[in-house]
Amino acid sequence: MIIMSVQFKKLGYTKKTCKTCGNDFWSISERETCGDAPCDEYQFIGNPATSESYDLFSIHDIFIRFFRERGHTPIRRYPVLAKRWRDDVFLVGASIYNFQPWVTSGQVKPPANPLVVAQPSIRLNDVDNVGRTGRHMTCFTMGGHHAFNSKDNPVYWDDETVKYCHDFITHLGIAEEEITFIESWWEGGGNSGPCYEVCVRGVELATLVFIQYRTTAGGEREEIPLKIVDTGYGLERFAWISQGTPTAYDASFGPVIEELREMAGVELNHEILGENAQVAGMMDIEDIADLKTLRSRVAERLGISLEDLKEATEPMEAIYVIADHTRCLAFMLADGVIPSNVKEGYLARLILRRTIRFIKKLGLKESLGTIMNIQLNFLSQTYPEIRNHQEHILHVIELEDKRYHKTIRKGHQMVKKSIKYLKKDKKDEMPLEMLIKLYDSQGLPPDTVADIARKLDFKVNVPDNFYTLVAAQHSEEVVENEISVTLDYPETELLFYDDTQQTEFNARILGVYENNLILDKTLFYPEGGGQPSDIGFLDVAGEKLKVSHAEKLDGIVLHQVDMDKLNRIKHRTGSTLKGSIDWNRRISLARNHTATHLLVAAARMVLGDHIWQAGAQKGVKKSRIDLSHYQRISQEELEEIELAANRWVMENIPVTTEWMDRTEAEKKYGFILYQGGVVPGKSIRVVQIPGVDVQACAGTHCEQTGQIGLIKVNRTERIQDGVERLEFSAGEAAIESMQKNDDLLNESAAVYKVEATQLPKTSERFFTEWKAFKNEIKRLKAQMANLKTESLIEQTENINSLTFLTDEVDADIGELVKMVTNLTDDGGVDVVILGNSEGKIAGAGSPKAIERGVKINDIIKETAKFMGGGGGGKPHLAQGAGKEGDKLLEALKFARKSLKDVLAQKNLNGFS
Repeated sequence: MIIMSVQFKKLGYTKKTCKTCGNDFWSISERETCGDAPCDEYQFIGNPATSESYDLFSIHDIFIRFFRERGHTPIRRYPVLAKRWRDDVFLVGASIYNFQPWVTSGQVKPPANPLVVAQPSIRLNDVDNVGRTGRHMTCFTMGGHHAFNSKDNPVYWDDETVKYCHDFITHLGIAEEEITFIESWWEGGGNSGPCYEVCVRGVELATLVFIQYRTTAGGEREEIPLKIVDTGYGLERFAWISQGTPTAYDASFGPVIEELREMAGVELNHEILGENAQVAGMMDIEDIADLKTLRSRVAERLGISLEDLKEATEPMEAIYVIADHTRCLAFMLADGVIPSNVKEGYLARLILRRTIRFIKKLGLKESLGTIMNIQLNFLSQTYPEIRNHQEHILHVIELEDKRYHKTIRKGHQMVKKSIKYLKKDKKDEMPLEMLIKLYDSQGLPPDTVADIARKLDFKVNVPDNFYTLVAAQHSEEVVENEISVTLDYPETELLFYDDTQQTEFNARILGVYENNLILDKTLFYPEGGGQPSDIGFLDVAGEKLKVSHAEKLDGIVLHQVDMDKLNRIKHRTGSTLKGSIDWNRRISLARNHTATHLLVAAARMVLGDHIWQAGAQKGVKKSRIDLSHYQRISQEELEEIELAANRWVMENIPVTTEWMDRTEAEKKYGFILYQGGVVPGKSIRVVQIPGVDVQACAGTHCEQTGQIGLIKVNRTERIQDGVERLEFSAGEAAIESMQKNDDLLNESAAVYKVEATQLPKTSERFFTEWKAFKNEIKRLKAQMANLKTESLIEQTENINSLTFLTDEVDADIGELVKMVTNLTDDGGVDVVILGNSEGKIAGAGSPKAIERGVKINDIIKETAKFMGGGGGGKPHLAQGAGKEGDKLLEALKFARKSLKDVLAQKNLNGFS
């Protein structure tokens, strides 16, 4: 630990060691403990630390204003969806996430320096503790003031940070004698540094981190050139300590809780809730055992039973969960998260369905949408973007509510099948892995599974931390490790950015890597950003090499050529060659790429700004784009999107490109830049279609939208939950696609011998007539079956007191099944076996026959086997078929003998 004590001494703090935990801390007052739980109990519940009471929004404003007045530039909050600018995590968990990896690595300048931000942050690692402990939340506001110190630009470090923190806390009216700074060490994201945990009256209010080391692969600490002040102030806790409410929830979103409490008719027991939070503050709640201990300690301190405690706390805990979770959902959905079964969408659906569960548990009749609206109206006071997305949020909520209840209805059978499988395996309890799988793959909440299992007399133990467990498995993007290749060549000069119309170039051979040529410069676009590479030729001293693929590794473009030809020219390193690209392919790909930008912009305009590109692949004949969207795109919406894109084509808008500093580009355009994916580097190439779209993009494009020609959306499909795929063509390929559709229409019209314009009406007429004929045929077949059935009844015989009928009938398998069923149900026959000349057979047995031990499925199985086939079904009804239909009569005789044998054996065993 690096000792940082100069400022403390100036402020009158002295260093002490906590007698309970042994940690070093700084304090102005004489004290023996460090001020953090469990060394000190909460001393503010019912006894606020400030004379003035602050709500969360007030604390938010005071925090920003305080640091602005002290030279910090306020920046707007970042979206909680972190993948807008980084690809390693899904959601923002702290304000420092906003600046990773580009700023913290030193590649890019920060948006301001120093800066201050109040950042909504989401952490689901304690989701099961929300509502129970009084302090845990899924979504909280982290106030952060940050300084990025380089050798050339030292801003401020430990002394100033400590002073700022001390002054802010006392500015709120908290006595300086109440503050303690506990020395600690922070590690995260591959970095580390000393830190202070700042506490008042038993609760941690802030953490001051001084990032100055990088952790190497060997676990060693290596000093980094950019030293970062990373502070995190828990603004909800400041509101809590100033109000002295029983829980942080009451202090942070009290009006929402009050409306929910009135809806549910729940009385607030301040004594029990306060005691619960007090005891929880003394514990590090990690697992089920901790929660049980918490309950026991609270009940003991209050002198009541666990049952009475549960009855008193559970309704309010449910209200706290609903209030917390709806706030979390508001930020998620407003910032573009689409609930689904993968990635960040999985986490949103987890929170959403958990909210529905607690609404049901509380017995509220109001829908999730109605309750969500209360939270949205509350948050809109500080976050106007929530208000702007209110309609979208409520629409998503309504759809998800319906999907949830549909999932529950469909899931019963899956649970029953799973339990049947476990019982067969001699298991008497459902394993946790299966419970998680049912939730992951089928969306079935564990409580629902437990309810179904209870009715089947099967044990399901739902852990108290179930949702924490599943959230942990879906919290980060799984990044595949790339195979590292080191090439000792200078970066390739890319000529295709300088002159978009150029088709030929001269270059010098630098070397060879496997079956690739490396040049000093190139006109070949290397594959990237969903755009395939250029192809073409390289002419080396009369040897023509076809370039079948180009790719880029660490700035070096590899030109893939035939190995035999490469071996013949590899000795010419240093020589000059002439290259040419396939222009028709290049312009087709450019048209498709620019068309992609237009279609994404059109989709955002028609469907809403939650639309985000989830993937793309450009092609010569057809391309595709994947869009995040919460429901299927309708035909009407699709036509609107297509029309908007083509209107921009007709406007012939210039397509501009510009290399910009990453920070400046983000300031000017926002994270919409990364619609096509996060791009690396300090400088990014910004492709803009003014008034329509702007993206960071390295691909080739048309110079004006008019060069695209026609854009035709060919089809859409839902490739996964929450993602719609649009397949389209551009330019000549779009015309070819339309001509193909016209050919299909004309060919179809020719079949009906009508004009193509008459095809819909004609098809509808033929379909209606076909349905009518089908129904008539079905009716006539039923009549024929009844007539045949009546004629067959006369042919029955008696075998051991059972009536038996077997015959060959001219009927298909459907009719055969209906006939045998009618004969046993209504015709008074006990056993019927019928077959046709194709070797199809069906059999049925009456309840009387089944009681006598007759199993129709066994008889049919063996009878069909006689004809070289097989069959099966249930004891009272079965069917089968054999390839040798000419053996039917012999097979039916075998069936008669089988029945006699069964009945004879039963008689022998004493059955009558």
